[in-house]
Amino acid sequence: MKKLASQVCMRNSFAGSSHFVLLVFFAAKCGSAPVEGGSSPPAETPDASCGVAAGPHWTDSAQCASGDGGGSPQGDAGAGSAADSGAGADAGAGADAGAGADAGADAGAGAGAVADAGPPPIGQFDGGPFANDRSPIGTNLNGINDWSTEWSFVDAFKESRAWISGSSSTWDDQRPIDVDADGWVRSLLPGQIARTAMFWGIGSNYPAGRYVVVYEGGGTIQYNTAATKNVALSAPGRDVVDVDPTKGGVGMSITATTPGNYVRNIRFIMPGGACANDSLRYCASATDCTGGAACVTFETSYATQIFHPKFLDRVKAYSVLRFMDWMATNNSYQQTWAKRPKLTDARWSTKGAPVEVMVALANRLHAEPWFTLPHLADDNYITQFATVVNQSLDPSLRAWIEHSNEVWNSQFAQATYAENQGRAQNLSPNAFEARIRYHSKRSVEIFDMFEAAFGGRARLVRVMGSQAASGFASTAALDHQNAKAKTDALAIAPYIGGGLGAPAQATRVQSMTADQILNEVDMVHMPPATAWIASQKVIADARQVALVAYEGGQHLVGHGGVQDNGTINALFDAANRDAKFKAIYTKYLNAWKTAGGKMFVHFQSCSRMSKWGRWGALEWLEQPRASAPKFDALMSFIESTPRWW
Repeated sequence: MKKLASQVCMRNSFAGSSHFVLLVFFAAKCGSAPVEGGSSPPAETPDASCGVAAGPHWTDSAQCASGDGGGSPQGDAGAGSAADSGAGADAGAGADAGAGADAGADAGAGAGAVADAGPPPIGQFDGGPFANDRSPIGTNLNGINDWSTEWSFVDAFKESRAWISGSSSTWDDQRPIDVDADGWVRSLLPGQIARTAMFWGIGSNYPAGRYVVVYEGGGTIQYNTAATKNVALSAPGRDVVDVDPTKGGVGMSITATTPGNYVRNIRFIMPGGACANDSLRYCASATDCTGGAACVTFETSYATQIFHPKFLDRVKAYSVLRFMDWMATNNSYQQTWAKRPKLTDARWSTKGAPVEVMVALANRLHAEPWFTLPHLADDNYITQFATVVNQSLDPSLRAWIEHSNEVWNSQFAQATYAENQGRAQNLSPNAFEARIRYHSKRSVEIFDMFEAAFGGRARLVRVMGSQAASGFASTAALDHQNAKAKTDALAIAPYIGGGLGAPAQATRVQSMTADQILNEVDMVHMPPATAWIASQKVIADARQVALVAYEGGQHLVGHGGVQDNGTINALFDAANRDAKFKAIYTKYLNAWKTAGGKMFVHFQSCSRMSKWGRWGALEWLEQPRASAPKFDALMSFIESTPRWW
């Protein structure tokens, strides 16, 4: 959802020291400003319009003023984008069906081609004993990166930062680093150091303890900041590293590597393990397990226990997992299958998660995966992707498929590309309509390729993404060349509260209390959102498709310069942490239900608050439910409100 850019520099922490601290700066066209605290991760930058937050749903300042759902019938402004097709099956301790040839991730039996029996009702579930059996709520997962508070993998290196070239005197010297096809450092230039980081800028919100680093090859790996090598317990190919999160994030450097046998296949394995009888249950020892089960350490199980149990536990109630950020969808450069994210990649934070890993997670939790296919991907890419999903996804689950993300939104490269393609193909003389019609056309092409790979459409949910506040976008997409006949769900994002971050509101908002902000979200901003939902439901019903939310939730974020207003940021933070937000969220979800919406996919599962948004239902993975009102509202709604369709 967010565009990320960063610039990393060096600072000596004290005179005469070679200890380095990461300083991350916004790399915006409007100029650079340091991230709060000086040690934060790369932050979402303003977009090309300079001064507009590149959080999910703002484009240019004139358009942003319209609030949550965006601009005029033929514009692409605004905050609310919404899409999420009704969803099926369930999360929980699932049926571990396969994750592809060498996924190594939570097992599975493949699913062959299915005869075309027509699609089941949106969100139909199979009645299995899973935690998300009847859940009407899905979630967007946070992106895979070193500053995420949603550490998803047992091997933390998968979320590490791309290599940074430096020396003993320079943090980032911009020299190229010689890496192999998988991204491992193959050789170093004279005096060169290859650095990376994990758990950066997230405070102490990650596990302390004894990590194990296993690797192949010869060379020298050094650790810094929160990490200290335990020399007495380490041996070639296996380092034991003591980590103290109160000291910051984890720094790692390769200072020497052996030509022809370079350091590679690094695994930075987190402390603890999972219970032998329940891989969703974290354990530090066997006393944490029930029934006399053993605690299987991550060091012995990381090849098959890919996902951290605490991550699995926090997302197990969602019945749909939207992988937009895991796939690095926005502004994606992926075109060919040969250059796709692979299981063998050194890290999954640069190109995105391999399809095999996403399927493995869906199988593990028995949750339906929602894929947002890259806008530049060629037909072979789509066909191969679909083939892997068909062969490895649990047969009782369906794949949700969508062309890119928010193609209507000019903030993203996919919008420009679609508009250019639409005009080149003479789809409309109107630029925005040409964009939407190309989006519609390419969506149907993707649907057809998946249907061919799956041998039918029974295990597919074909999603047409649109803009919550624009009925024009929805009708243009669904009606173009009768796309509605091949679409199962119209997806929108009916956010609430976005207008409070507008520059024109800044003077008024900064004088408000958090309680007054919550009241305004409830009484002023919710009615327009419910009106969008009702309007889009009419459009969907007339075309016999379901209405779903691909994203949704609160949208308290400044833009157009307001993101730098400390008073407003503090108020927005306080409002999001206020227990009263649970009641507002519950009212919002019930309004969605009453209007006839089906699957609602919240944005997003877990992320820390910043001036670029407060999107996470959780701020950090282990946050208590009682202190997370949005998460509490979502879980309570799931527990009390089974699917109504």
